[in-house]
Amino acid sequence: VLVEPGVEPSDAELMTKVNNFYHQTFMNQPAAMQYLQHRGCFHPEAIKRFRIGYSNRTLGYRLPYTTMHGKNLKAQLQKLGILRDSGHEHLNGCVLFPIFDERGQMVEMYGRRITKAAPEACPHLYLPGPHAGVWNADGIKSAREWLLCEAIIDALSLWCQGFHNVT
Repeated sequence: VLVEPGVEPSDAELMTKVNNFYHQTFMNQPAAMQYLQHRGCFHPEAIKRFRIGYSNRTLGYRLPYTTMHGKNLKAQLQKLGILRDSGHEHLNGCVLFPIFDERGQMVEMYGRRITKAAPEACPHLYLPGPHAGVWNADGIKSAREWLLCEAIIDALSLWCQGFHNVT
């Protein structure tokens, strides 16, 4: 169960719980790890530090749909953009990178699709709505110079090569 019955998590708490679930999914998904290895950005420390995850359509199995609690969680996940109105996971088939705000709360997810999808499907996905937060904010806070990349996966590649002042 994603959230115990009777517990009403804040949006930030629910996002963290979802990311913890996706992180565990990543740790048991060889294809996701192989994708990062192929891209030159698989590093055990980075996986833990950045809580990299993977969405494989199993989040819904963690929701008790037949109860009011489950229906409320589903509605909250839809509001956050994690679930679409159809109930499907927005970032399905993606390696996921959580993004945090200045208080350290998870506010966004970036997904890099690694599964075959419809030809018009974009390989880069964010949660719907306004974007917030900075990936690897801790790595650039104390740095005098920053390396700015177009995509998080590019920044992760540099991070794995020792350039920790990257975002």
